Amino acid sequence: MADTKESRDEQADDAEKRQRERELDEALERDDEDEPTLEEEGEVDEAANEDERSEGSDGAGE
Repeated sequence: MADTKESRDEQADDAEKRQRERELDEALERDDEDEPTLEEEGEVDEAANEDERSEGSDGAGE
């Protein structure tokens, strides 16, 4: 393929189309997974909050 604006646009469009197809395939694969229970979601939220707290403290003694 020659290096023209048209060919670069076509390559970009093809790359975007492949990305959308990958995302759709991943979503369809996850479709059969069970939703997390409220208890599991709480554990994930607590872990995320702990990570945020540890990243937010710089030891400067606020």
